[in-house]
Amino acid sequence: MQKIWLDTDPGFDDWLAMLLLSANLDVEWLGVSVVAGNAPLSVTYDNALRIRKHYHLEVPVYAGCEAPLSGAVETAQCILGADGMDTTGEPLPTVDIGQVEREQEQQQKRSPLPHAVDALIEAVRRHPGQLTLMCIAPLTNIATALQRAPDIAAQIKEIILMGGSADQGNHTAAAEFNIYADPEAADIVFNAGVPLRMFGLNLCRQLLVTTTEVQQVRALGTLRAKWLAGYFEAYLRIRSPDGSVPMPMYDPAVAIYLRRPELFSFKPARVDIELQGKLTRGMTVCEFRVPRRAAANVEVAMTVDGERAMACMMQELLGTL
Repeated sequence: MQKIWLDTDPGFDDWLAMLLLSANLDVEWLGVSVVAGNAPLSVTYDNALRIRKHYHLEVPVYAGCEAPLSGAVETAQCILGADGMDTTGEPLPTVDIGQVEREQEQQQKRSPLPHAVDALIEAVRRHPGQLTLMCIAPLTNIATALQRAPDIAAQIKEIILMGGSADQGNHTAAAEFNIYADPEAADIVFNAGVPLRMFGLNLCRQLLVTTTEVQQVRALGTLRAKWLAGYFEAYLRIRSPDGSVPMPMYDPAVAIYLRRPELFSFKPARVDIELQGKLTRGMTVCEFRVPRRAAANVEVAMTVDGERAMACMMQELLGTL
């Protein structure tokens, strides 16, 4: 059974990834660290706790870093809305954050709850060589953990992340959002010597959802399905007002990989993070001519059987609702 730690910034597609993790019986999900990304930390942490409570996810959630290692906070609220995820229906009910934290403190018999970075370091040290970090957000928490406790780099089994691109960007012409939001953190992670798999935009654009999937969720008729369907529909409308244009699945790609790795193909590469470029800051520069030109540091996801992967996602997702 794979031991997984999730680093996230919910976000609707993060929400889907969380539900897929909860449905995966081959995974032991040990914890969630939350970071600023899709929205400020106060919003992403609140979103994570709401998802945890209303979808009965029995996993501890910790608040992490609220700003990147360098520069100002960059969010995707201009696209995703003030809450980092919009809905066309009834919003996911709020939670009393203080009460949720007190409940977690009682469960873990510790008060106050540790910072997410400290909780992550503890988890790696408690399971040396066994813990895979599933990272679907800016990499600030991970880089901070590696800076604070350099010894854990040799103890992390693998990092699997949604971020970067082997071709064009999305937040800018050159850069994918998760990397752009904290490229200095990404540079630390990519050079830490930890085995790394990158699921970039080039891969995620092969995983497309349509109104058909929204209708499948809504047809279940449960309260949890009703909430999710409204957010799912709003997610589709990012690209077109009526949701008629298929939308890529980003963060769920990594969760699908954990369930069905045989659907994916990878290519080794040397991936470096552009930190200085006026037009290319945050770009993942992929050198595939390895080992001739450079030593590989990443396995880059290149192809996925999109139809089978999306069928897997929907089967697992519907089972949680």
